[in-house]
Amino acid sequence: MDDLTTEFYVYLGPSIRGVIQKGTIYTGTRAEVEAFLENAINRFPRIRNLLISGETIATDRIEVQTPGTRLYTEYRKLAAGLK
Repeated sequence: MDDLTTEFYVYLGPSIRGVIQKGTIYTGTRAEVEAFLENAINRFPRIRNLLISGETIATDRIEVQTPGTRLYTEYRKLAAGLK
């Protein structure tokens, strides 16, 4: 990445009250974002799989809604574990 580009990640999983909100944007490297979300990821490990790079957000937003895809499956498994 060049100096003018800021790396970011978006959480595309379900909102978890008091933990994380769907659509939240986090700036920094993947390692920095995961470190910031360490407590949330420890409680709900599937959050890590639903942190999407800004570079792939357009296609991943579709994938999370498409049955049979990896992101769709991760979203549903995390949501099911919240009930």
